[in-house]
Amino acid sequence: MIEAIIFDMDGLLVDSELVWNKARADMAANVGIAWNKDDHKAVMGVSTQEWVDYMQQRLKLDMPPDAIQNEVLSRMAALYAGGIPFLPGAIEAVDLAAEHYPVALASGSHRSLIDIVTQDPALQNKFQVILSADEVGAGKPDPAVYLEAAKQLGIDPTHCLCLEDSGNGILSGKRAGMTVIAVPDERFPPAAEILAEADIVLQSLTEFSLGLLGA
Repeated sequence: MIEAIIFDMDGLLVDSELVWNKARADMAANVGIAWNKDDHKAVMGVSTQEWVDYMQQRLKLDMPPDAIQNEVLSRMAALYAGGIPFLPGAIEAVDLAAEHYPVALASGSHRSLIDIVTQDPALQNKFQVILSADEVGAGKPDPAVYLEAAKQLGIDPTHCLCLEDSGNGILSGKRAGMTVIAVPDERFPPAAEILAEADIVLQSLTEFSLGLLGA
């Protein structure tokens, strides 16, 4: 029985993946390296430290980690300052879930960006728990952020549902023992064998309903 619902953020609630990708691709182009879809998939959902480390090694950047992080995050914050690009059905899905269940957000994004999104009037006060993977020491596909979200909600992970778009996120939820609804971004789809691990696959959050949970 589902007793709580946990949402991912980037690529699920917020149409941010293309912006993340452009910020990283621009940095790569500056050093003469092509940033490809495999690179983008490799850092979807992971912690800040993990994507910074990946970029530093992949691009052979002669920059301190903090500088890499700050350059990418500043681009993201600038986008959000102009309005959060919520994906279709995102606000409605969170509203519906919050009416009937304890709700959490568990994201690989930096806490500063999570705070900008969750303080938007459309999402304010919807989440009982808000977690960044940075706060648990490991990003997705490690299950740590989902396990900690369930712990803070006071609910057994096997009684939690999580919604994800990325392959790393799907694996994280399944490794935590949760029921997983995948809502893949067709621009950055998970590998077929990983998507097959999801319990339910939706084309869009506009398809989300309590009926999917047997409610």
